[in-house]
Formats: sequence, C-alpha cells, structure tokens
Amino acid sequence: MTGKLFFTLFLFLALFSSTPAQSNTHDTISLNLPESVIAKATKAVLPLTIDAHSKTIKGDIIIINISNLRLTKGHLACRLQLAGKNLAFVTEIAGHEINLKVGSVQLELDTNAAIRFDQKQQMLFLKPLLQDISKKQNTSNANISQALIAILNGREFPIRMQNIEPLIAKTGTKTLTINTRITDIKAGTGFLQLQLLPTITAK
Repeated sequence: MTGKLFFTLFLFLALFSSTPAQSNTHDTISLNLPESVIAKATKAVLPLTIDAHSKTIKGDIIIINISNLRLTKGHLACRLQLAGKNLAFVTEIAGHEINLKVGSVQLELDTNAAIRFDQKQQMLFLKPLLQDISKKQNTSNANISQALIAILNGREFPIRMQNIEPLIAKTGTKTLTINTRITDIKAGTGFLQLQLLPTITAK
C-alpha cells in the first residue's frame, strides 16, 4: 500500500468512524454531529421562510431565531421566534374567496419536534409540537397567533439532504473515489447521528 493511499484511508476513517456503526451491515459507518454544531449550523441559515400553505391563512411565516436547542432520542427541542408578515385570514362567502388582512405578528414559543428520515427520498422530516406562547405577545394578535400555531402544529416539514461531496485521492496511476449515501439520520442525547454507506471506486 502506498503512502498516499494509506493516508487517504486513515483520514477517511478518522473523519467518519468516531463511533461504531449501529446497522445491519458492517459496511455502514456512523458520524455523530454534536448538539453545539447543529445549533451553529441552524443559526447560519436564519432567517428562514417556512413553506406553510393553508386554506385558512395567507402570508409569509419566517423563523427569526432559534435558541436553547437540545437533542434527545428521536427529538429536537428548541425555542422559536416566529414572524408572520402580510398575513390575511381566508374565508369563503357565497362561493367567493374573501381575504381579511391582519398585517404582521411576532411570537415566541417552545417546540419539541420529532425527527424522521426517509432514505429513499433522502429527506429529513421534522414534526413540531408547539407550546408555551410567550407572555410578551400582544393579546390583540391572539387569534392570528393561534392560527399560525394551528398551521405548524403536528405537521411534517421536509428538509432535502444535499449529496455529500466524494473524497478523491490519487495514488500512483489510479484515482480513488469514495462516495457516501445517507442511510439514516437519528437524534440521540446531545448529538445527531448520520449513518453513511460508502462506495469505493478506483480508476
């Protein structure tokens, strides 16, 4: 084995085999992402507009801030700061759609979201259960806030996983390429675990 190939394999194992694989196949490797890393990555994508189409309300729903993020077995808990902009209640009278404009609203609440991964779709699903509306909320916005919560509560929101860039190294006259595919994503206490299936090719 050449020095370059040995270094490449050592680097790959150091990065991805920090914990034993918990899978039916020994070829699967596990990568644990600490809770602090997930929290930083989440903050980096904010503000984030939520796709929350509804027959009863129109407008933009935006996640402004996420704090106190905690990972437990199968769940992600955090404090959400939400903003609703250009909101309107939608009703139908005599076959005509009526939009009652209500403007904007902000609210803070706690959520405990169940985590599910669909391997075939390569999609991560979060299903939030919202609770504890902040007392700082303006009571005049109570109705629109309850409507927002009703839209989000207990509904699965998809997050499409991007393909992981392959690890490529040259040794002698050949190029070694290691591709990985996510087979599962699970939440544990203090970490998020990705299970990966590597495919190695040499040309």
